[in-house]
Amino acid sequence: TSPNRLRTQESAADDSTSASVPAAQAGYPHWKKAAAAIVVAALAWIVWTQIPPGDFKSIGVLPFENASDDPANNYLVSGFKDELVHTLHNIPNLTVKSSYVVREDEDAKDIARDLRVDAILTGRVHRMDDVLQIFYSVEDGRSGDVIASAELEGPVSEIFRLQEELARRVRDDLFGGSAQQLITRTRPANFKAYDRYMRGLYAIDKRQDSSSLEEAIGLFQDTIRRDENFGPAYVMLATAYALLPTYRDAPDTEIYRLAVETARQGVAVDESIEDAANAVFGFAYHKELDWLRSEEAYKAATSADIVDPNAFNWYSRMLASVGRLEDSLVQARIAVEMDPTSAVLNSRVALAYLWLGDAENAGEYFARAERYGATGNTHMMGYAFYLFQQGRIEDAYAVTQQASAVGGGGSEWIDPVFAALEDPAHRPEALAAINSAADNDAVSKQIEFIVRTVLGDIDGAMDVARLLEEHGEVFEMDLLFIPQVQAFREHPEFMDLMESLGISEYWYDSGCRWTPAGVDCEAA
Repeated sequence: TSPNRLRTQESAADDSTSASVPAAQAGYPHWKKAAAAIVVAALAWIVWTQIPPGDFKSIGVLPFENASDDPANNYLVSGFKDELVHTLHNIPNLTVKSSYVVREDEDAKDIARDLRVDAILTGRVHRMDDVLQIFYSVEDGRSGDVIASAELEGPVSEIFRLQEELARRVRDDLFGGSAQQLITRTRPANFKAYDRYMRGLYAIDKRQDSSSLEEAIGLFQDTIRRDENFGPAYVMLATAYALLPTYRDAPDTEIYRLAVETARQGVAVDESIEDAANAVFGFAYHKELDWLRSEEAYKAATSADIVDPNAFNWYSRMLASVGRLEDSLVQARIAVEMDPTSAVLNSRVALAYLWLGDAENAGEYFARAERYGATGNTHMMGYAFYLFQQGRIEDAYAVTQQASAVGGGGSEWIDPVFAALEDPAHRPEALAAINSAADNDAVSKQIEFIVRTVLGDIDGAMDVARLLEEHGEVFEMDLLFIPQVQAFREHPEFMDLMESLGISEYWYDSGCRWTPAGVDCEAA
């Protein structure tokens, strides 16, 4: 199956895959991935006949504009665009890439070059009471010429028909007219149910804290009450449950089990969502450190005909957590190829390259992630790590300060640590500062683990890593395997830690083995 498939949910449910300094989007913050997950294999299925060959192999769909100037309609415009993307994706031999970045100051050729597509689709949605007006334009990304520009309108309650009609017109614009039939396999029983569903997608996409997730949970629950057979609502409800522990102090084990149970209920009433549900299963099993079941679920999710790029992103994180860094990069690259303008996915690739010691490619993808406005504590610390390795000490210092602020920690440890990194004679003061910050919960566990290792406090780093046994993934486990903490892996308790975390068993059952150079899975 082609890697250039559709998108759905979010990138790693935490800030571990965000990027750089100023913007506001997070990991999976950017969630139009959400609208597609639901859509993923669930909402639209197209049977095409007589599709003539054309010069266009790919199209990029930009965010649709809310032409009514009423923010209350943003959720509707966002949902319309994402459902359209899913429908277009079903055209054989056409790669569809969905962009979530507004590109007002760039022309079609620049955007197409950035997305690596042949054509660009833009649109506006204007709601007047219960009537929708949709304006769209298709441009040739190679020449910049307008291929087609038109409008259509209809009642809001007929939004599915309008989406299908627009998809048909775009198909004809690209390839010429042909007989075709649009068949929707899963559709909510009524518009009110779908309206609640779209509102839930918008809430989960725009979340900044647990309140948005809780709002989304309520909306998806209401959708299911209105239509208990609408499978996509179960997938997104399960996804919201799975993400909740990241945003508030929730009982992890209970929440993850609830996520799995909810996804299974959805599959029971709507088998078409099984592929999307597997991504949820994989994420929940990962958080429970059930590595084999997690990988099995991700393999099923990523081998489907229509796949959310976030499934590849989550699979990438799972592989990195068991030390398979090169395989993790492969999955991350597939995800970013599907959604080139995702800050979350670009930052994930940047980190994957950084952990493999490829500074040149890491720098390229850090720059892309920053351009698209990602932010988040974990990524920013990775970016600071990269800057320091490149000798950009002042920039690394500034990013570290910002990352600490984003993570809600203190900054008193930063100056002593940077002084020790430049002059090992200051290590005692740096370790004293880290000890004080840790005692006051003023430094994240991932930062504490890295700093202690780099400063030579390997026993202290092991104490931090042992917390993974009690609380699950309190920090990203790929940090256990990166080149920069080689000294940690030489600790006499390292293999005991691998056994207690179930990683040794995973290696054995997967045909992998631990070597001084890392995890060797060639026999897998």
